[in-house]
Amino acid sequence: MRGLINPRVLWASMKTLGGTALLVFALGVPVQSQTEFSGLPGPGVPAFDLDVAAFRQTADSARLEIYYRITNPHLSYIKKGDEYIASYEISAVLKGDRDQQAASATNTEKYIVTSYDETRRTSGYLINVLTMTAGGGQYDLLVTVNDRVSGGTHTVHRPVDLRDFGSDDWVFGGPEFFIPDAPAPRQERYLKDTLALVPNVTRTVGGGDSPLSMYFEVYSLPRHPAQRVIVRLSQQAGHHRLTDTLAIDTSLRRAPVLYRTPLKGFEGGDVRMELQAIDGNGRPVGNPRDLLFSIDWSLLSLFEGNWNEMIGMLVHIATHDEMETLKKTPPEDRAAALEQFWKSKDPSPESEENEWKQEYYRRIQFANQQYTTPFQPGWRTDFGTVYIKYGEPDEVERFPFEIGRKPYEIWYYYAQRRQFVFVDAKGNGEYELQYPYDGIVR
Repeated sequence: MRGLINPRVLWASMKTLGGTALLVFALGVPVQSQTEFSGLPGPGVPAFDLDVAAFRQTADSARLEIYYRITNPHLSYIKKGDEYIASYEISAVLKGDRDQQAASATNTEKYIVTSYDETRRTSGYLINVLTMTAGGGQYDLLVTVNDRVSGGTHTVHRPVDLRDFGSDDWVFGGPEFFIPDAPAPRQERYLKDTLALVPNVTRTVGGGDSPLSMYFEVYSLPRHPAQRVIVRLSQQAGHHRLTDTLAIDTSLRRAPVLYRTPLKGFEGGDVRMELQAIDGNGRPVGNPRDLLFSIDWSLLSLFEGNWNEMIGMLVHIATHDEMETLKKTPPEDRAAALEQFWKSKDPSPESEENEWKQEYYRRIQFANQQYTTPFQPGWRTDFGTVYIKYGEPDEVERFPFEIGRKPYEIWYYYAQRRQFVFVDAKGNGEYELQYPYDGIVR
């Protein structure tokens, strides 16, 4: 079994016009361990977060806004004078039927920080937005970031469904989740009406007193215009609920809505939201919108929940003895014990951030969002187990309907020379990992 990858820093001098430059990137070095947690971004790989929102452009087309965020360590830098300069290009391609290109957009820019510590700080990031126009339909969105310093590239695929746009059921535009009170340049691409909103690309909020903040639009339908919008939030099979009713200005064919609400009583993890427009007679207008966002993991929310469940989530990175020790920790010592556990796993303890801790919980959240079934949370499923250990697969082949065969998927990890086969043996959506398990402990 391969060991954990422990990043260290390599500085390589290179000559550029105007003086000596320094190229900064991470180099992986194996160390011994009994557990494995692979798939953290390698040297010069510009991994990024992505979100998408669609708003009415014309009567039969949508303006697609593509939000992206790149944290500082996921870029490479050249040191020039007192500045560390990153340069990247991002391109977005929207493909429709028969792989035909429907729209595209590109942005190239530099990103500058003033110290080496900032280049490694995961709390630092750049956020921007690309826009394009498309008609109604189902699309595949491919977004690629090219690090122009290291030459590394990373591509994210995202399905985009615009079938409602241009139809009589086209009611909601967006939403765009945004960061409250964040300063933004007064550039057109950030403006919603007269407000400059910084996108919350990860759709993650703090919980408690931290508000959920989002912007969306309601479009009037001639046959019975919307007068109100019902916002419903629910979590953990309905154990936590919130319902708000928002009044809509019926004189506007496009009514902008700025919605903010605290999330007291909700725990760390995913929250399901439903938006439903209502007319003056209380009847639903158009199709509802269903979506997910996340409340950030925090020690407080986890401690107040199930401690053993929280420790169980560490199964992919902790040894058996470490997990048993944590389970037996008295409540008053749990915060310190967990902090010490993560310090022992920190690949770069000299930095202020623990990259592995953040990445691990991000994968837990993603698994819960994407792979939760009626039978178990996403992190416990076989899909979730493989994703948490190895990250996003390089390629997925899906075979949902074949005569004489159960639905199945194959996940490929080319760099790691691994592949995993999952079969929906019971026909209930619960895909099971098939032998050989290729590093997964059953």
